[in-house]
Amino acid sequence: MIYDRWMSCIKDDVKLTDLVIPGAHNAGSYGMKIMAECQKDGLFTQFKYGMRQFCLRLSTNRKGEIVLAHGISKGDLFENALRDIKRILRYNESELLLLDIREYYPQKIGPVTLTYKADIEKVNALLKKHIDPEKYAYCDFEHISEVTLGDIRKAGKRYILINDNEDYEFSKNCDQILPWEKDVNGAKAEKFTAETLRFFDDYQTDGLYWFQTQQTPNPGTEIGLTPPVKLDAEVRKYFLKLIRGIEENEFYLKSANIIAGDFMTYDYMKSEAILRLNLLKGNVAPELENEYAEGLKWN
Repeated sequence: MIYDRWMSCIKDDVKLTDLVIPGAHNAGSYGMKIMAECQKDGLFTQFKYGMRQFCLRLSTNRKGEIVLAHGISKGDLFENALRDIKRILRYNESELLLLDIREYYPQKIGPVTLTYKADIEKVNALLKKHIDPEKYAYCDFEHISEVTLGDIRKAGKRYILINDNEDYEFSKNCDQILPWEKDVNGAKAEKFTAETLRFFDDYQTDGLYWFQTQQTPNPGTEIGLTPPVKLDAEVRKYFLKLIRGIEENEFYLKSANIIAGDFMTYDYMKSEAILRLNLLKGNVAPELENEYAEGLKWN
């Protein structure tokens, strides 16, 4: 299989905003309580399943340590996630990562607004200690739409550190959108997977486009406060139909970029379907198309 090296088959001239990249929604939520857990395995395992975009949200525990967070739920030490990223960087030099790292955003619950803090100096120190942004972070660009894989490869860089406020050294504010509507993302699986394709029509960007394939548990929606693992079991029944909806629409296929989801290491089904879109978009080097296609087969 080719999931741990699929980017080695992508042409140099492919722009990051045209590449189809599997992403892990709430990548750092492994091991959290059932209502907060969106992934079962750590970042290195997610990488081995094809993930190249990682959404990491931060907070601080009672000991003053920076931890991974999903709302009020706190998980693994951020330092452990960085050790996994360091392992990825050593594992395979052909692969490039999008690391979207930031404090967990404020949450309004009734009259109360919850805020989550992760000291910038501490985060910078951990980044420097484990993944050396000065050496490996690519930030020599004005707009993300200009960046090709070849640009990053030639610069000898390994990842883009994305942060809207550029809080961290060598981080970049990359134009990006993550379409989300409470009623659509809170709908039952069949309705959700049918209606979410509309987001390609209603939301456009020349930056990174996060297309989310998971529902969002929320009070007042059809799914209410159902645990993500149970929601994913239902969404999986319609996932291939959802991807076919992208394949069969020229505009949707052109727009397809980061396609993220929950429980991406359950098996290779989601990754295979997502990564095959690169063949349809002409992103794979012609001489490597057979190797790429055969390498995606897992059962």
